[in-house]
Amino acid sequence: MSWLMIVLLLIASYLILLPLLSYLSAKRLVGRMIESDLTSETSGNRMIYFYSQNCPPCRSMTPIIDHLSENHDTVVKVDVQSDPETARVFNIRATPTTLLMKDNKVTEVCLGAKSQKQLETLLQKIT
Repeated sequence: MSWLMIVLLLIASYLILLPLLSYLSAKRLVGRMIESDLTSETSGNRMIYFYSQNCPPCRSMTPIIDHLSENHDTVVKVDVQSDPETARVFNIRATPTTLLMKDNKVTEVCLGAKSQKQLETLLQKIT
């Protein structure tokens, strides 16, 4: 096999494994109790949206989250660039990531951009 073929296989493996590792890392959060400033405010339910200003899917999803947060006090936005410590506590590896929490326990993790209808459905699960 030529060196070019080996390099291409390594790059393809990297491109396949990196999203898979992010997905598996996110799914390990389900069921965990997490203590942070966001969860200590209330013991109620929360939808926590992790985003980055440089992320194109986040830029399309952030106005939807802004609209939802105006109508629901359970929606919280966290910019991972300005608050990396909170992202580390929640083990956030990719943006956008949306977490559903009930009584400080992660019940669902969603990776990637979601539509308004999908977010409203998620929000109904915790209200």
